[in-house]
Amino acid sequence: MVVIRHNSFNTFDFDLGIHDQSLWLLANGKWFNTVCGLPVFGHHASLMYLLLVPLIWIGAGPNLWNLLQVAALGLATIPVFLIARNRLRSEYLASAFGIAWLLLPTTTYLAWETFHPETMAVPFLLMAYHCCTSRADLLVATPIRRNVIPVCWVLSAMLWKEDVAVALIGLGILLIFRRQRLFGSILVASATSYFVVVGLWLLPRLSGGLTAYGMLYGELGSTPKEMIQTALNNPSLILERMVENNALGYFAQITQPLSYLSVLAPLTLLMGTPQFFINILTNNDFTWSYMFHYQAIPLVVSITAAIEGLTLLKRRVPVLARFAPVTLIVSVLASAYAWGMLPYASGAYSMDDFIAWDVSGWQSALEHIGPDDVTSAQYNLVPHVTHREVVYTFPNPWIQLNFLSDTSKFVDECKIQWIVVQLKSLDSESRNLLASLVSQGSYSAVQTVAGVSTFVYSGPPCAGQ
Repeated sequence: MVVIRHNSFNTFDFDLGIHDQSLWLLANGKWFNTVCGLPVFGHHASLMYLLLVPLIWIGAGPNLWNLLQVAALGLATIPVFLIARNRLRSEYLASAFGIAWLLLPTTTYLAWETFHPETMAVPFLLMAYHCCTSRADLLVATPIRRNVIPVCWVLSAMLWKEDVAVALIGLGILLIFRRQRLFGSILVASATSYFVVVGLWLLPRLSGGLTAYGMLYGELGSTPKEMIQTALNNPSLILERMVENNALGYFAQITQPLSYLSVLAPLTLLMGTPQFFINILTNNDFTWSYMFHYQAIPLVVSITAAIEGLTLLKRRVPVLARFAPVTLIVSVLASAYAWGMLPYASGAYSMDDFIAWDVSGWQSALEHIGPDDVTSAQYNLVPHVTHREVVYTFPNPWIQLNFLSDTSKFVDECKIQWIVVQLKSLDSESRNLLASLVSQGSYSAVQTVAGVSTFVYSGPPCAGQ
């Protein structure tokens, strides 16, 4: 479905276009991402990009990244099963959690949403949790299994995105409470240092003091430092935002599909607490919607906490624990039907929704654009033309839109060889801009096919050309 979605020109500049151009830039020794207007690692410290770079050299692109993400979410069933089997001592119960993972509405939507580094981190973070909390590793394993393997999973999870380090701080605290004081303390110190150095120092330094999501928090602040100051100096603003955004409803949205078992493991929930506040305190509801990548870490925390919750219930109230697997599956099935994307779900997308789309206009436009041509295109065409050094989302570079750097990073307008847009989708300002460019002779129409218009630069050449 996600391949059909992309091939139907229904994927977007933010975020698939950003990630695909970033990978192409790294593979070609380049650095500045023109989709979002930031250096590759100034957007996010997704150092695991480097693992995927060789795939670019053999022709990989957006569809492969999307398929890798689907595979990552599917493979995450393995650590979910291992964690549950280890904690509950039952393959039957472990299988119930594995099935629940695959049915969770957020799992299906993350597979559908297209490639994101934090979603790719999911199986790595789950394996880190398993290896760090496994009884076998603690009691009878060799030093390598007990120490080196957990560290490898921790590092591989953290290198997908800097936010994962915050969840690992919570994991370290959990280990301390479980009497793994040395390893837990080292994990807390290491993850904290990584987040401070990379998330709070390096990213702003690379991006010129800008952050990709600072604008989402309004009067609460645009940097983590400002947010902390607001929380200390004016906590009522934080509380007002939480009430306004229905924080309790968001918490229920995370825990209800797993029959609220997660609530029984508050220490495990600590792993997701920072991300919970990061998501719920914004001005935009997409950050706390179950449909998007912002829920990757909360999703991991909810399933691990549910396993720990059932472990506690099994130990303290075994009579209730016997009914928990049935309750779990019924709850997740009901949630999948009401919210999810599985074929039987009430509001699910289907492949037919996209197969019937007329994409001839976009395909025809692509036939004109050369492999190195500088292009300004509509947001849904951008992920199809990101294997080049310069590509913008129209109306960039004429009107700065979703471009987080200053305008000095734009190339000369006379170097923009192609503009491809669907006129009916443009706002009035962008439509007036395009009309002005055409009327003054800078661009001339090449074709309009199925509502998609292609324009080529016809003005004077740049100086020196």
